[in-house]
Amino acid sequence: MNLELLTRAGDARPGRPALLFVHGGFHGAWCWDEHYLGFFAERGWAAHALSLRGHGKSDGHDRIRRWSLADYAQDVMATCRELGERVVLLGHSMGGAIAERCWAAHPEIAGLVLLAGSPLRPDLGVVAKMLLATPFSLLWGQLRGDPRRLRSAMAPFFLSPDLDASERAAHLARLDLESPVAIRELFRRGPIARAEGDARPALVVAAEHDVSIPVRSHEEPRARLDATLLCVPGAHDLMLDPDWRAGAEAVEAWLRARFD
Repeated sequence: MNLELLTRAGDARPGRPALLFVHGGFHGAWCWDEHYLGFFAERGWAAHALSLRGHGKSDGHDRIRRWSLADYAQDVMATCRELGERVVLLGHSMGGAIAERCWAAHPEIAGLVLLAGSPLRPDLGVVAKMLLATPFSLLWGQLRGDPRRLRSAMAPFFLSPDLDASERAAHLARLDLESPVAIRELFRRGPIARAEGDARPALVVAAEHDVSIPVRSHEEPRARLDATLLCVPGAHDLMLDPDWRAGAEAVEAWLRARFD
């Protein structure tokens, strides 16, 4: 399985772990390359982002409807082994659940950052909004594999309304279909707790204007993982938000405090 891996290493400071960014559902490594990879590389971090199978320029698009969370976790760990160094996993939305799974199973992973990470169960208020806003486009797009309809349905739940129209259109055009198997597993998964004696640092980041995963949903993983909780400006796709820098700076400050 050939996986797309984007790297912006810059002048990485000795002793620091590498950063591996894991995208959420429907996205690809491209979402990190817009702002985050260059930002962290300029500050002395080796920054990498992979496209999970069936996303971006990775293999597996022909089987997108059958991939599972376990398949995606396998991609993450294969990339960690390829990097060959200590890694902090930073996962967005569904990518947060995948990163959390890898972090719990592999004590060699140095740290964990959940960026607008998916909750264990969907927020019923959000589900109602999605079904009321674009019921036909959402269901048709996912069930029938129509990316055009799916993109129009997901736009208000991913991107800030303040985003420049041309940027908004460019981001939407790059969204991929997502595996219904993985989505089903995402909201049926059990909680992962920090193992006794595990002192590895974990951070939970909530986006202030996220209509997909409200701020209140992040208290549960914060408590369960004994993590730091930060609330930053932005919509669900905080790495593509007009206020992306505020979130990036908050995460980078947390990383420096733990790993320098």
